[in-house]
Amino acid sequence: MKAFNVPLLKKLWQDLFRFIVTSSELQVWQTSNSHGHTSWRAYDPATGSSACFGSEEDMRAWIEQLYYKK
Repeated sequence: MKAFNVPLLKKLWQDLFRFIVTSSELQVWQTSNSHGHTSWRAYDPATGSSACFGSEEDMRAWIEQLYYKK
């Protein structure tokens, strides 16, 4: 019987945990086009909602409405 490669096994568990945790977190990122126009994008895997905004303030308002409308 072969012994397990402990560092490899530990890394696999860490990667699995990271995937489970991050796959349900709100994802937000900023993009810029070739003309320098910046937009904000957000995706919520828990609800399947996504949106694009012209300002950070609009994005924050969407997030607040999404999470605090309950």
